[in-house]
Amino acid sequence: MAATNTFSYSWANAVGLLTAGHKGRTGLGSFAHGFGVSFQLMRHGTRYPSSGSYSAIKSFVETVAEYLSWSNMSDTMADELQFLKTWNLTELIPYPAIEVDNITALGLQEAYNVGSTLRSKYADLYTSKETVWSNAKERVVRTAQSFMKGFHGESWDTDLLVQVSNTDTTLGGNTLTPIDTCPNFDGDESSGQAAFATATGWQDALAKRLESLWPGFGFSTGVALTVMDLCMYQRNYLGKDHLEFCKVFTDDEWEHYAYHKDLGYYYGSGYGVELVPTVGYPYAEAVTKLLNETESESCQKIYVAFSQDTQLNAMYSGFGLNYDASYPTNAINSTRNFRSSRVVTMGAHLVTERITCGSEGFVRFNINEQVVPLPGCQSGPGLTCPLDQYVQYMETRKSEVGDFVTKCNATSGSSELTIFESPVTNQCSTQQ
Repeated sequence: MAATNTFSYSWANAVGLLTAGHKGRTGLGSFAHGFGVSFQLMRHGTRYPSSGSYSAIKSFVETVAEYLSWSNMSDTMADELQFLKTWNLTELIPYPAIEVDNITALGLQEAYNVGSTLRSKYADLYTSKETVWSNAKERVVRTAQSFMKGFHGESWDTDLLVQVSNTDTTLGGNTLTPIDTCPNFDGDESSGQAAFATATGWQDALAKRLESLWPGFGFSTGVALTVMDLCMYQRNYLGKDHLEFCKVFTDDEWEHYAYHKDLGYYYGSGYGVELVPTVGYPYAEAVTKLLNETESESCQKIYVAFSQDTQLNAMYSGFGLNYDASYPTNAINSTRNFRSSRVVTMGAHLVTERITCGSEGFVRFNINEQVVPLPGCQSGPGLTCPLDQYVQYMETRKSEVGDFVTKCNATSGSSELTIFESPVTNQCSTQQ
């Protein structure tokens, strides 16, 4: 009998590119009197596959079509795969020349909604002069532009969106793409995944089971992973009721798939890379500096920046968030803190806030609507960290992670991120 998926395993824990919805309680209650300043770092919204992923998908679809054209080949296909007889890639990605690697309509709507929600949440801090920053990657810029429509309105001032180069390697740490400006950075996404596959045999077992559903097709491990990817792409582009690909796989296979994805991020842009905390620290330090000021020199109070998943992952480590002392490659760590499906999803966002409770200030971290405590500093209400303790924590962390330019062996640029110190409009002068 073929294995079936009973859907008992959480999709949010398995499919890293789907939107996570883990909301956490704040516990602040009536103690919170208001927000003093807020920072939001966001990944671009839902996008189409990369060119490499699309090529793999197209190759699979073409092979399916070829095999179905052979006499009697479709007779060996199990019920779980019968939908492939009528499934059409053009329904999923109708215009690959302009869609591959780019943002989807859903991704643009996600960004618009975040902008609108942020404006309402921080109504007491908001002004129509807030500058927003984005790296210069097209899908990231388009996400930021859609956010601006929700944040500032349809007629928003285009000068308020500042693009920071994602190709200028001379910027050092003064960038939203610090991985790319660190010559010594040596993240390796595939090594941990390969070690896990070898140790557990999960990919070989996966390919073997798929082959049993269609004898003679010749499922390789790479093709098997591509078919699993199609689950998330189909649900993202056509709607969450489209589960044909998802239902092909078992809960155990999804759990291994999730860990496979997590290993890629952990050893590619996470704590499995020695320099990651160093690379992520400039953003964390810039945020800390402004959190610790009663009023910034520009009087801006909401700081929003956009980048990509790997850059966001590195910046988490600047604060010490989502830390795991070890991430084994020979078995699944079921108690791990870092799960890519929760923290680097499409549209993922890290919110860092200074909150006033009575006469005291506290710092709170929120990832995708879930409050995330800072390791070793969560004694404030709602898992917050007292501001003075937070500042001391970050000073200590600075000595631990080291200097960006020195450790990265950068030949130019600064170890500090200073872009937030020069917004387009100095709002102090307009308030006088």
